[in-house]
Amino acid sequence: GDFSSRGAGGPLPKLRAPVPKAGRFFGLGHLAVGGPVTIDATMEIRSRTMGVSRRRRTMTVLGLAALAGVAAGEMRGRTWEASAQSASSRGGSFSFDVPSSSAIEEEASARAGRPITESEVRAAQNLWADSILRISAAQKDGEDFVGIAGSAARDLYAYGHSNVLFKPTKAKGSQFRPTASEAMSYFVGASNVEDGLPEDGGFAINGGRGWSDVAFDNHQIELHGNTALAMGNYYFTDAIDGSTSKVEYTFGYKRCDDGRVRIILHHSSVPYNPASTAATEAHAPEKVHAITESEVRAAQKLWADSIKKISAEYLDGKDFVATAGEAAGQLYAYGHSNVLFKPTKAKDTQFRSRGAEAMSYFVGAKHAEDSSCSEDGGFAINGGRGWSEVEFDNHQIDLNGNTAIAMGNYYFTDATDGSKSKVEYTFGYKRCDDGKVRIFLHHSSMPYNPRASAAPVDVKPITKHEVLSAQDKWANAIKKISKEYKHKKDFVATAAKAAGELYAYGHTDVLFKPTKARDVQFRPDAAGAMSYFLGSKNAKGGGIAEDGGFAINGGSGWSDVMFDNHKIDLKGNVAIAMGNYYFTDATTGEESLVEYTFGYTRCNDGKVRIFLHHSSVPYGAPKKR
Repeated sequence: GDFSSRGAGGPLPKLRAPVPKAGRFFGLGHLAVGGPVTIDATMEIRSRTMGVSRRRRTMTVLGLAALAGVAAGEMRGRTWEASAQSASSRGGSFSFDVPSSSAIEEEASARAGRPITESEVRAAQNLWADSILRISAAQKDGEDFVGIAGSAARDLYAYGHSNVLFKPTKAKGSQFRPTASEAMSYFVGASNVEDGLPEDGGFAINGGRGWSDVAFDNHQIELHGNTALAMGNYYFTDAIDGSTSKVEYTFGYKRCDDGRVRIILHHSSVPYNPASTAATEAHAPEKVHAITESEVRAAQKLWADSIKKISAEYLDGKDFVATAGEAAGQLYAYGHSNVLFKPTKAKDTQFRSRGAEAMSYFVGAKHAEDSSCSEDGGFAINGGRGWSEVEFDNHQIDLNGNTAIAMGNYYFTDATDGSKSKVEYTFGYKRCDDGKVRIFLHHSSMPYNPRASAAPVDVKPITKHEVLSAQDKWANAIKKISKEYKHKKDFVATAAKAAGELYAYGHTDVLFKPTKARDVQFRPDAAGAMSYFLGSKNAKGGGIAEDGGFAINGGSGWSDVMFDNHKIDLKGNVAIAMGNYYFTDATTGEESLVEYTFGYTRCNDGKVRIFLHHSSVPYGAPKKR
């Protein structure tokens, strides 16, 4: 049919974003002659009014009518070509090639069985990004952004067609959103929907600030017949101040019964701070056994047991690296398939597509044979502290023939002090050619912490009293470790507990340059620090050869430690102290003067810990007090 604008006497029906600046069309006003329909249209527009000679864009138009008697619901997903034949101040005419209802049904049925293509994944990402921008713009203009969000959600997410595993970025109280109503609450805000979740401020409207741009940057797109996975970063530009926020994502897509590609998995997280039953008939194995829930749970148990075993062998001085290598071959699909791996504590090298990079993450850069990931302290050995327990708590397990997805939380118990850490996960499992179920997707992240994302003004400043208290704890810890060593008690456990309370390892980067360190001057990980304080022969997992054990004074012990601050400088969430401290030998009574600079920071748990420690012998002859 031919359709003309009925906006008599006015300019072209308004465009809800300036064409030259944004390059997106969000609707064409009065071009409606019936029920609403969603159309992806490529348009050429000539407009003297807008000062644009020619533009061509792919867009989603809401509000166009059912054409030639075809019901609105039957037309979704069809690409239509539209051309403004005579755009003028009084409108233009639009022509559409409309197939019959039966033809549309036949096409949808045929599409439902087709493998997903990379171009379809990218198109779904573009539609997601454009929908967020459209919702933001509508909210800013006082329009029905909730209705727009509802329509977009039906196009984008597979609620009503399949299970949806959704773990939003800014969700703490209700981490997982298995229903459409919970997803709507997250995107438009609790106050804008019935029975909204109180924590939701409205991600799609940026809590009221809006977004001016959304850009996807795929690390990798993995195609699995009727499903597809994409992992990477997306960038959100604040509509008010222009700041850009980087967020990590894993999306899973599935072709639904109506032939449309929709989201079945969405795991989004703030960066860490310091499939089908057969791919195609031609390529599918002759006989593929679907993965069962019991196999997924068995794979999770093997993963947890492997982490504990690697930790135990490290602490016992055994060949934990070989154990980790063997476990990796059993657990992960490297060498069988592409693997999408985004570890928890990975900032510089976020994604680990190679087996060597994964090994570096689990055992630590200094223990891996081939690693360029210097940030890795060894997650499987907890940076030297070890794990005593690992527990999976599945939110949901979704089975898709030859693949399965699991989302939830796992809990890690520190082998040194017994503290427990909660981490969010999404795992994808695949049956490999040898029949074994292995991990091909692993996205792990720290739970969203609103306080950690807040502006510095919301963080309680460190006080002088807290600095002096931290210094007293440090001095008392040194004396206690010395005393327990002398009396043949478990001074190693005492030291480990003190290190967790005193130093910020595991909370942020730590800059530590000890006094008596020459071969290995700097100790960026907890294992290196423990070796220095206890001595190489007493450190679990093997220490650094030059270390005689400062906290036990090489065996002589310390009877007293006193701080003499030159100055304490307070700077909000950080404090710096410089001065001399005096150590009294427990055997001879001799007193040694050492220079120090300590830096303190308030960690996410509210405790003040050391993130900077530079200690040195005074220049020239040793001073006596």
